[in-house]
Amino acid sequence: MAKSTKPKKPAGPSGQETIAIARKILGEALPPRWKLYVFSLFCMVGVAVFTAGLAYSTRLIVNEVFVANDASAAIGVALLVVGVTLGKSTFDYLNSVISVMFMRSVSANYQKRVFRSIMAKDVRHFGDQHAANQMAQVRLFGEACGTTVIGISNKLLTNMLTVIALVIVMIIQDPLMTLATAFLFPLIFLLVSTLSRRIREAANAETELTGAFFAIGAEAFQGIKTVKSYQLEEKSINRFEEAVDMLQERLLGFARITAATLPLMEILGGIVLGLFVVYAAWQTITQGQTPGEFTAFITAFLMAYQPAERVSKSWVELQKSLVHVGRMYKLFEAPIIQPSSGTQSLSAVSPSIRFDDVSFRYGEDSAALANVSFDISAGERVAVVGRSGAGKSTLIDLVLGFYAPTNGHVLIGGVDLSEATEESVRRSISLISQDVFLFDGTIRENIRDGNPDATDEQIEEAARRAQLESVFTALPDGIETKVGPNGANLSGGQKQRVGIARALAKNALIYVFDEATSALDVENERLIMQTVVQELKGSTVLFVTHRPSTLNYVDRVLMLDGGRLVAFDDHDTLERENDHYQTLFDLAMKEEE
Repeated sequence: MAKSTKPKKPAGPSGQETIAIARKILGEALPPRWKLYVFSLFCMVGVAVFTAGLAYSTRLIVNEVFVANDASAAIGVALLVVGVTLGKSTFDYLNSVISVMFMRSVSANYQKRVFRSIMAKDVRHFGDQHAANQMAQVRLFGEACGTTVIGISNKLLTNMLTVIALVIVMIIQDPLMTLATAFLFPLIFLLVSTLSRRIREAANAETELTGAFFAIGAEAFQGIKTVKSYQLEEKSINRFEEAVDMLQERLLGFARITAATLPLMEILGGIVLGLFVVYAAWQTITQGQTPGEFTAFITAFLMAYQPAERVSKSWVELQKSLVHVGRMYKLFEAPIIQPSSGTQSLSAVSPSIRFDDVSFRYGEDSAALANVSFDISAGERVAVVGRSGAGKSTLIDLVLGFYAPTNGHVLIGGVDLSEATEESVRRSISLISQDVFLFDGTIRENIRDGNPDATDEQIEEAARRAQLESVFTALPDGIETKVGPNGANLSGGQKQRVGIARALAKNALIYVFDEATSALDVENERLIMQTVVQELKGSTVLFVTHRPSTLNYVDRVLMLDGGRLVAFDDHDTLERENDHYQTLFDLAMKEEE
């Protein structure tokens, strides 16, 4: 049964936490780009100054041209207005271009950091989250960083500088009336605080909803054969539509909150404007204030009102991005638990394997392995068998160092994996799994992933040992054939042979064949197994298998049942003396027939 995609409602960050997050991201993003930012700041000041100049010019238009009836002044004032407008537009354009450059630079940098951070997590992290959900985090977090940095350092600041410049114009015209308008600020602050809190409460679930959106869609496409064969199209469509509806509902909630900002600000502005008219009439009639002064004041107020609206709306909208930035920092700050974090190298050790009273459990689940102890000699070939759920995959994951045992010790060449460097563990052990993953590139490129330093001759030799020569003759471009996304252009057997070649190119101490020949016919499996036995004599090889034919090439068989080691001997002895093993072997023979 599929898990529900509906996320729990998480608590959003508080106002103080939001400010701390904003300061942190600005402190990281601005210093490396200070030259670009200084130029951007110059443009912001230019926009503010020329906007204020445009407001002040209305005083000259009214007093010098219309009130004074001076036609000769009209040309000069007109040129002044054109010049001021041109200056404002030029700085506005430059600032917009720089903003895009700045935002893309920040977004790209943090998308790389998020991806690198996720890739550094241990294998257990990837089992807990769908790949599409993690890619949604890469996109959302990176874009949120760019939006936050440019929103605060440029858009908010540009509008605030513009408001300040226009307020100066208002003070020059009428200090008393400017002071009277100050009552607006507490109202605006209250409005913005209320809307910001609601945005923070709503925004924190968007990452999970977007992740579910991508995960369900990707799951349906990746498993399209299963979906089609079991007629699960309607179920997949219903799950996807539910995820879309939930995401749509959340986005509409954002829209309703942010859309309320401007109308409420306009209501406040309308009230103030009405009071201005009454006050201006009284000043003009009784105090002798010129129409030009009133016009400049009211123009400056109206022009200041728009950037003030944008400041409040921008800050409300930024709450959503700041939530994502906060979640990103939690991802960065989460401890990275690596099973292999020691200092010893495995490069010079013998490829022996020892399990010393090893137990392992996944979280609070029952033990997947319990008190398992055995020794495998260097160069030995061992088959790992057992029913489904016996603990075979867990044992292999511990050998590979993907997990650390809950109790006990796993040793390679006498070195405890917990004391070995992760790099040497990865370099010393080569995995060939049943479900081979290939990257979108050529066959040669995928084989070279096993050993980036391998020569073309070594790559081709590994391909030969994996019985790929017959595959090359059937493909128009041979070893240079593009495999497509995850090897979509190859058959299952061809993919497995490429995976085997990639592993053989690694020249590892230990090879793990996890049902690696399940998609091959008997003849190709026989040829590959002979190659493994003959040409990997210095390496230890583990075979996780259900195929009885594989047992012809191993020295001993390790049998697991219910997470416990129940037998470890050669095939003939086990078949003769162990009823449990004989039953399992007979079932495997019937399945192969």
